[in-house]
Amino acid sequence: MKNSRRETIVSAFGDTPKPRLTRASALLAKVLSTDGHDRTEIASELAVTPERVDEYLSGAIAMPLERQLCLALFVVEKVPTLSRSGHVLLGQVRAAIAFHGHSTTVHQTAPLPGPRSF
Repeated sequence: MKNSRRETIVSAFGDTPKPRLTRASALLAKVLSTDGHDRTEIASELAVTPERVDEYLSGAIAMPLERQLCLALFVVEKVPTLSRSGHVLLGQVRAAIAFHGHSTTVHQTAPLPGPRSF
């Protein structure tokens, strides 16, 4: 009985998990759904091929930080309706670059509790 239930769940959802779209992929999809921007233009702005844009959209390949930065700047400058989302992605990319560059502070021990901690 347990096996048949598990098989039903697996068959209902498929064997492979669906890749989760990142904030960059979701923003890319929104940009392409707006009027005036097509896949070729976006690929040119990101310095990739249109096929790579499709891979970013499907979640097959994660968008590198450099391409995310290009996308965020493009959205902020040229897609005013999505400017806020572009700024959010830009902040996320900057934080990721700082983290990977080890310019963020990492503490060896937990911080001491403050007066409002209790």
